[in-house]
Amino acid sequence: MKCKILIAVLFCLMAMPFLLSSTVFGQGCGTNPLGDTSGDTDFYVSKNQNLGGSGISSPAESAPAKAAVTLGSVAKANKNATILSINPDKASPQSPGTAIVWMVVASNPDNEKMLYNFRLMGPATIGQPTDETGWIAESSWTWNTTDRDAGENQVEVKVMRAGSSGIEDSKVQSYVIAANSQNGDTAAALDVTPVAPPAVAVVATSSTSSTSDPISDRPRVAPDERSRINPTTSGPNMQMPDTKPKPITQAVVETAAAMPVQVEPQEPEFMEVEGKWTVKLGIAGATLNPLTLIQTGESVMGMGTLNEQNTKLQVSTKGSVSKNAMSLDAWTIVSEYGNKIDKRIEINLVKVDRVISGSYEMYSGDELIGKGNATASRFAS
Repeated sequence: MKCKILIAVLFCLMAMPFLLSSTVFGQGCGTNPLGDTSGDTDFYVSKNQNLGGSGISSPAESAPAKAAVTLGSVAKANKNATILSINPDKASPQSPGTAIVWMVVASNPDNEKMLYNFRLMGPATIGQPTDETGWIAESSWTWNTTDRDAGENQVEVKVMRAGSSGIEDSKVQSYVIAANSQNGDTAAALDVTPVAPPAVAVVATSSTSSTSDPISDRPRVAPDERSRINPTTSGPNMQMPDTKPKPITQAVVETAAAMPVQVEPQEPEFMEVEGKWTVKLGIAGATLNPLTLIQTGESVMGMGTLNEQNTKLQVSTKGSVSKNAMSLDAWTIVSEYGNKIDKRIEINLVKVDRVISGSYEMYSGDELIGKGNATASRFAS
């Protein structure tokens, strides 16, 4: 009996480790260490279960997100050239004939090479902007003024970077060329108005010389004794001066006769040429049409178009006229980014009856490239 009990105890001790290991590892006989979970509905999902493999940081550890940038919202940096100042070397106003140097200070962020263009608008350009230099690399221009520049002028400067597609900045500055003062001096010299001396001054001088002695010191002579004091004098007292004042008109005539006579010079007669013209050059079909002329006395200037076959070029013109003749010098306006054709035309015309004709010579630089007859006619006003 004791032996059976001992065997049963030993069997229980040997089976216990096996039961414990099955419980811990959840193996054997389909048992669940947590018990029966078939009725449970709650579950838990880790917030990192959809993340990739190791090495990827969590959202808390990632860098802060940057603000979104709208496409095209970032402005391009301004690299255009900018004019800082325009400085003439002589202050306004100046007299005609003065050479004035215009200097420009400009810059751009990348210190690229810049090009400059100087334009003039004033009396000499008939109030129209005229290109004086074209596009040049120099930042200065010398303006050689003449009598035609007398009055208010405007100098415009344009600037752009070399290779740029257009003008990047421009400034305008006014400048006055004073009128020639010789005209005013001549007018003052011709203004001669003789003034007669006042008659009262003559009377005062005469009375002073005759009455310089006190009345009490003069001898009193009775009228009947005058002949004995001065027996050679008869009639009125000849010692008394003539106190009658001279008429003012007589004094003016005497003064004017003593002064030199100023002769007004006759103004020469000039042929009237102001207006629109057509000038035919030779038989090749070249014309200056239209050619608009402005006349001031014997000087003329203007603007027009040179037509050659299918080419049209803008030209500037200046010249002079006499009583029956006109000489013109026309040249094409050349610029670095515009017209490259440099031509100059010398035209000499003479009026005979109602026909104005003459000759012309055309140059390219200093080379003579054509010459022939020229005729001119004015548009009917």
